[in-house]
Amino acid sequence: MDTTTYVALSAQVALQKQLETVANNVANANTAGFKADRPFFQSFLEPLQGPGGGVSFVQDAATYIDRTSGSLEVTSNPLDIALDGEGYLGVSGPQGTEYTRDGHLKVGSDGTLTDAAGRAVLSSDGAPIQMPSGFQDPVIKSNGSLKVTVNGRQQDLGQIGVFRPSNPNVIRKGGDGLLTAPQSEMQPVTPDTGGARVVQGSVEGSTVQPMKEIANMTELSRAYERLQTMLTNESDRERKMIDALGHPT
Repeated sequence: MDTTTYVALSAQVALQKQLETVANNVANANTAGFKADRPFFQSFLEPLQGPGGGVSFVQDAATYIDRTSGSLEVTSNPLDIALDGEGYLGVSGPQGTEYTRDGHLKVGSDGTLTDAAGRAVLSSDGAPIQMPSGFQDPVIKSNGSLKVTVNGRQQDLGQIGVFRPSNPNVIRKGGDGLLTAPQSEMQPVTPDTGGARVVQGSVEGSTVQPMKEIANMTELSRAYERLQTMLTNESDRERKMIDALGHPT
């Protein structure tokens, strides 16, 4: 296999990874709080003897999370919340405390405040939040403080935890749409530290722009096909050359 083939194959591998990333973005275009993934590629130079001194290959380095805020979508559900700014809700996940921007909240059968998947939403001190039986008129302030009315009297239930990483780059995507980060890097958002503002009755939309992603997918598919055609032509050229060398006139 010659250098041209290696270079083309490295580009195809990178394009395949990018196609998978774009396809996942498109699939989550309507997922509340979803942050689009962006691929990161770099050139890898292989030193060679002779003219040029080397060959540049495409290397799939990583993906990173687009931390742009999605648009706020009004639902008028008093238990729905959106985070306007940098911050994440803490939930009790399979790996301990995990994080999400999906603010579709509900109350479990045992009275625990949960996310849409039934995971307990945590307070600012990391404890699950219990909703009293027969509560009415939940009020969630911009700092996450939660109050409800029980038997005509307002009751303070504490503060929904909103957490902010000391270094945004520690945030990683986990399973089931959750985000993970070392707990030592995540600090509760307070009026002094700034960060996300809680908006009641709304959820944050996905940061995916479907039309842009679909157009990107189309261009990536065409680029992949062009490389495949080049590889096929190169293979035919090599086969003809071998046939000619093997059967000299």
